[in-house]
Order: sequence, then C-alpha cells, then structure tokens
Amino acid sequence: MAPARMAPAFPRAADRRTVRTVAAIEDALRALLSETSLDAISVTALCDRAGIKRQSFYTHFESVPVLAAELLTADFDELLPVADVIRFPFETAEAMVVDNLADALKLVARERALYRSVLSSRASGVLRQTLGKAIGVRVVNIIDLWQHYGRTGEVDLEIAVPFATGGIVRAIEAWAMSEHGADQADVWARGIRDQMPWWWPKPPFSA
Repeated sequence: MAPARMAPAFPRAADRRTVRTVAAIEDALRALLSETSLDAISVTALCDRAGIKRQSFYTHFESVPVLAAELLTADFDELLPVADVIRFPFETAEAMVVDNLADALKLVARERALYRSVLSSRASGVLRQTLGKAIGVRVVNIIDLWQHYGRTGEVDLEIAVPFATGGIVRAIEAWAMSEHGADQADVWARGIRDQMPWWWPKPPFSA
C-alpha cells in the first residue's frame, strides 16, 4: 500500500538540496490546488509559495500542468509493476492484474480532489497523456504475460494497446469524478477487467 503522501515526482537524488526544492514545489502546488484551479496557478505564484526562484522550477519541471500530472502519477510504477511478471504463477496472474489496478484506484481516491482539479482544467490532456503512457506500458506487458502462458494468440498491438489504454484511462477518470469510496475500488477493477477484450487476463467463468 502506498503512503498517504505520494513520493515526489522528481526521482530521488543524492543532492539533498535538490530533493528539498522539489518537495517544496510539490507541497506548494498541493496547497495552491486546495485554494484555486490549476488554470489559475502560474509559475510565479507557485515559486512564491515554494520560496524558490523561477529558474529553480524550470530546472526540474517543464510547466505547472506537467508537474501536476507527474505528481499524481508518481506512484503508479509501484502500484502497477511491469518488471518480472513472468515469475508469477499462472493461477495468480489474473488476480494480480486486478489487485494492482484496484490499488491504483485507491490511490486516485485518496487524491480525488487533486485529480478532479486537474481533470477539470484546460490542461487536463496533460494528465490523460501521462496516465496513458504509464498504462500503455503495462498493457503491453499484460499481453506479453498472457501470451507467455499460451492463453491467447496473436494480438495486433498497434490497435489493441491504444484501445485498452484509452479505456482504462477513461475509466480512471470516471472513477476520479465519481463519489465511490476506496472500498469500491475492487469492484471497479473487476468491472474494468470484465469489459476488456478476449485477450485480457480473466478467470475461467468470465473468459
């Protein structure tokens, strides 16, 4: 389970000053998002709140929307792992995919106010694109996993990956905009699974 406060979007560095600066920027963004919309937050206002210079901000981040997107998706690598999935037994593979997605939905639920603020802004496409990149890598990985187990034949990745990725991203967005609590994350994760095509990992009763 991820901690209540997400890890800074910027990778951990040996330079403690860098880590402190990035943490200050992220904390400032969180504070400002609790007061106003993402569209109303300028780099200048963010830097003033963080107590840093504009140059320091641009050293680490391209823009405020990019920072917001990275902040909200920073823990997805931990919650939706892509490495070493082949080592998992076949019997646990489908449940692992659902559980990881449920964990991601729980993370979104904890950050729901921030997700809503970003998704309702003019820069919402940046968050969707960032989510799409994170989910897309995992879709490819899941297809490879299922093919490894001989559960599906050839899959046209050029079509299948954007199809599945887009559906999952929009489902995450709908979840963020809903009033469902984190206790419903497992239900939503199974619902997403059940809507996926034949080549997606499913238990025998829903295959």
